[in-house]
Amino acid sequence: MRLAVAAWLLQLRLLSRSPFFVWMALLTPLVYCSLAAMMSGGHASTRTIIGAGLMGAWSTTLFGAAEALFMQRFSGTLELLVGGPRSLVAPVLGFSLATVTLGVYSVGAAWLWALLVFRTGGASGGAGDAGAMVIAAVVAMAGLVAVGVFLAALYVVTRKAMELTNILEYPIWLICGVLVPSATLWPPLAIVGRVLPLGWATPALDLPFGTDWAATLGVSLLLTAGYFAAGVVLLRRVDALARVRGTLRLR
Repeated sequence: MRLAVAAWLLQLRLLSRSPFFVWMALLTPLVYCSLAAMMSGGHASTRTIIGAGLMGAWSTTLFGAAEALFMQRFSGTLELLVGGPRSLVAPVLGFSLATVTLGVYSVGAAWLWALLVFRTGGASGGAGDAGAMVIAAVVAMAGLVAVGVFLAALYVVTRKAMELTNILEYPIWLICGVLVPSATLWPPLAIVGRVLPLGWATPALDLPFGTDWAATLGVSLLLTAGYFAAGVVLLRRVDALARVRGTLRLR
């Protein structure tokens, strides 16, 4: 646990000092919050604000997790992490927590933008209870951490981590209904979004407190636990194979 906390604090400091990641966390939600607000007549609802913030969090999670391991490989310290006495799970968990923590900036930036530009603090306007939305957003953030841990196993064994993030960024938030409801998509695409924790947490943003809301978040939490467990198993497997074969630098 101490190793995960140390990795989280170190990576958060690095990301907070990177103009690229800070601007990504701040500008991404502003652009999409503005687009969604203008399409709805200049009104930014709580659902719009949180959805735009989650888009920024997803971007920082993808690029942050990939960049963390890419820089470890680039600087020659990834081999030291793999060859150390501790498993890769703890530092990777810390890296993922740091990227999602930076994603909290996105929600705050979207809220401040809506307040200053659109003169609204995010009144829900029938989109659901604000408290339920906040809880759903927290569950969505937890899902992002789990997905980050899961993807890290792939990032360790490939030098194309940054290219992979470019492929995954936009399709995932579209099929998960982060900003636009997934019900508007072609049904097979909406089904794909249901295999991700984010695909269940975002529909809960539109539901008030109640049985449906709790059941939807329950499925998201189950998927979060599943992705995290799968990520731990894959990381340990990758860790073991890299130690035995000694081919990490060649990949």
